[in-house]
Parts: sequence; structure tokens; C-alpha cells
Amino acid sequence: MPGTLKTAQPSQVMPAGLCSSFQEMLYLDADIDEYSDGRSTRKPLAVNARRSFVQVRPLTDTMLDTLRAFYLTVARYGRPFYFYNLRETTPPGKWDATGASLPGRYTVVWEGGWTESLNLMRHTAGFKLREVA
Repeated sequence: MPGTLKTAQPSQVMPAGLCSSFQEMLYLDADIDEYSDGRSTRKPLAVNARRSFVQVRPLTDTMLDTLRAFYLTVARYGRPFYFYNLRETTPPGKWDATGASLPGRYTVVWEGGWTESLNLMRHTAGFKLREVA
């Protein structure tokens, strides 16, 4: 049927060592009308906030290589994948390589292009993971 969206079918799980380097953010899209007298009206476009995850912790050489390899094989083509928010798993910090464990698991896609900053022994990669399901 035209116009029917399929649900995301992830096949990969982000490696465990990388999941702990992300910070969770919540966002709620809104329709904002601004008027010349300074007033504005706002209407939310969704009922529930969406999550996104931003890489904030510096990475070692090995972690950066692992993240780059994961990006090149899975994420750069817009394919969804599973990401575990280790704070929400049961027990906390539990990671499942198969993606079968539901607590703390999110289906995400890469948002934005790959950028990286190389420093002495600690590196950063600037991008965001956006929840899609």
C-alpha cells in the first residue's frame, strides 16, 4: 500500500565499550509561530519526547578504531542498529551482543556526518544517534 512505512529492522548492535561514551538527550519537536510583537505560539508535534545520544566521553585509539569500523560497515548507509543505554539495562551495565534483551535497548540511526578530533591519547567523534522506533 503506498504511503505505508515499514518499521526499522536493525541487524547490528553497537559494541559494548562504545555505549558508555554517550550522553542521553530528550527532545520534543514543536511547531513555533513567532510574531512581530515578540509573542509566540507553540504546539508540540508529538506526545512523547524522542531520545538522542551524543558522544561526549573521549575515546582511546582502540575505541575510535572500533567506532570508525562500526560506522563504515553499518551506520553510514542509514541502516538502523541497536544501541544500549547501559544505565537503563537490567542489571545496570548489562549489554547483549544479539540485541534480544529489551531493557535499555533503542533502535537508532546515525545523524550527521562523521567528524573526529584527534588529540594525544584521547579522541572525540562529533555526531548524534537519533531514536527511530
